Formats: sequence, C-alpha cells, structure tokens
Amino acid sequence: MSNRRSFIKTLSLAGASLGLLKPATSSAAEWSAKSKDGFSFLHLTDMHVRRKRQGHIGYQACIDAVNKFDRTADFVLMGGDGAFDGNYTAKEEFIDQIDLFKGASDKLKMPYYNSIGNHDVLGWNARRKVSLDDPDLGKKLIMDKLKMPNSYYSFDHKGWHFVVMDSIFPVEADHGIGYKGAFGEQQLEWLRFDLGKHYKMPTVVMTHIAAFCHIAQMNGDGKFNAIGHMVVEDTVKFRQIIERHNVKAVLQGHSHVPEDFYYNGVWYITSQSVSAAWWGGNWKGFMPGYTVFHTAGETLRWERKTFEWQHHLEPEDTLERQKIAEYEAFEKKQAELLEEETARK
Repeated sequence: MSNRRSFIKTLSLAGASLGLLKPATSSAAEWSAKSKDGFSFLHLTDMHVRRKRQGHIGYQACIDAVNKFDRTADFVLMGGDGAFDGNYTAKEEFIDQIDLFKGASDKLKMPYYNSIGNHDVLGWNARRKVSLDDPDLGKKLIMDKLKMPNSYYSFDHKGWHFVVMDSIFPVEADHGIGYKGAFGEQQLEWLRFDLGKHYKMPTVVMTHIAAFCHIAQMNGDGKFNAIGHMVVEDTVKFRQIIERHNVKAVLQGHSHVPEDFYYNGVWYITSQSVSAAWWGGNWKGFMPGYTVFHTAGETLRWERKTFEWQHHLEPEDTLERQKIAEYEAFEKKQAELLEEETARK
C-alpha cells in the first residue's frame, strides 16, 4: 500500500510550483551538504506513553531507532500527548506515564522541545479522576515535570526560527473546567509580534491540534465538524498571521494520520503517531512513526519514517482486535480488486 512507503518531499521558499512535490533524488547527507548551515530535526508526536500494551517499551523502541538512524539531527520537536492521558486516568498513573515519557526522551542523543497535547492536561474532562481543587489540575503537573516555564515559546537555530504553540484552551463546562482546540487572543497577540521580530528568518511553527485536518474528506463524512475538535477554532486568525510573515511550515499532530497540505505559501504537515493506534496496532494502516526534516539554506524537505514494533494488546482489547481484523480484511479486498482490475484485457 502506498501509505506504507517512506517518501521525501521538498519545500522551496521561492514559490509553490508543482515541481516541489517531486521526490528528492539526492541523499539527505548530500542534500544537506549543499548549505554549510544545513541541519536536520525531527517531529515526534502522540507518543501516549503508558505501561499498558507495553507502550513504554514501544516508545523506547522509537528512541532507539532515532538514536541509531537519525542521531545526527540537531534536535527533536515533541508534538504533544507525550503521556497516555491525564484526563481519564488516576493522577498517580498519569505521573508514572509522564516519568516514563521523560525517562525515555532523556536518552535521546540530541535535545528535545516539548509542547502540550490535549492528553497532557490533568482533569480537564468530565471523566476526571481528581478533584477540581487539585493544585496540579490542568497543565501544571506536566509542565513542572518537563521543566517547561511556558506552554508556548520560540527559539532560533542556525538561521531558522521555531515557534511552539499551545492549542489546548481552557473553557468552563457543566462539569467544571474543560478544554477546546484553540490558541486564544493572548497567544495570537504574542505570536504576531514574535513573528514580526523574526520576520527575515524562515520559520517553522508546531501545534498539537491542527490548523488544517482533512479527516472529514478522508472518511467521506459531510456532517463531521472538525473545528474545535480536530482543528483549532481560531485557525483563520492564526493562518492570517502566519501567512503575512515568513512562516514556511506548520507541524501538526493529534489526528494520528499523516498528511500534508499547501495553502497560501505555507505547508501544513501532520506527522503520523509514534504510538499509531495508542500502541494497539497500526492506525488507519499507518505504522508507528515520525517525520525527519532537512534544511539547506532557505529550503526544507521532509521524509516520513517508521520503526519496528509489534503491538501487544491486553486481554480486554476486543475493540482493537476487531479494528485490526477489519483493516486486514479491507487490505485483502483492495488487493483482490486491484488484481481483478489489472488482469482485465
């Protein structure tokens, strides 16, 4: 299947011609050598680390793969949902998941930068396992554990500017505090002046919940509303800000489905999930994986990578077994139809 193939795409700052979609012909090392300041970085997202389904061992397999094959990368951007979940699990278990995520991540041979995903907050859901007056409610616990002074920030690296956004916005709900996918006016105000300060630098922005997500089209579901769930509510304001600055790519997660989309001078690149189906098998046919980015001067290209991991389901994971069987049946049917269609004279 085509979605299982590793592929490379090139992004040019000169414009958006169809030629930019052609696979690169040189190796990553040869291509990066075209610029003395060329470097590589990685995007890992939706790790969902936990002990069940041996997710912590699976994440360590990802770290081992990165250290073996991509150890020359300068840094890693962590796209959020590092822990399995703080909304539905007990606080002690959530703390353990964060510790497992950090312990494995600290073994990387390069620095990494964290962001906040919707599963990284404690108790912002009706199914919370903590009281509303818990001092660690929300983002505080994981930010303290990961030593994050702010939930959104930026940094520079070898002539490029990188922005880490926080797409998990608190809201008041009937059950108490909850969240929606949004940046909020305060963060967007910060963003426009941060980008203004670094206007001449090619820029990459990272967000957990996407600015573009095409799940409705993928599933043929005309009634599905992605805004606020799979796409941030203030995506139009966000996009208008980045489109008038020197932003070249937005890295996204949350959906677990890799896709890329070019609009008004910006590439929106969603990485596949490190955990795939939350360590319960491949998700929509996509194996656990991540994305590697290479820069050369003011150009950027990327390639998707997978790592070897065999899922380990729990005895109670009947739904996951059903989904795996359904997708295997779908793949078999696709192969049979292709054989029928190509055999006809």
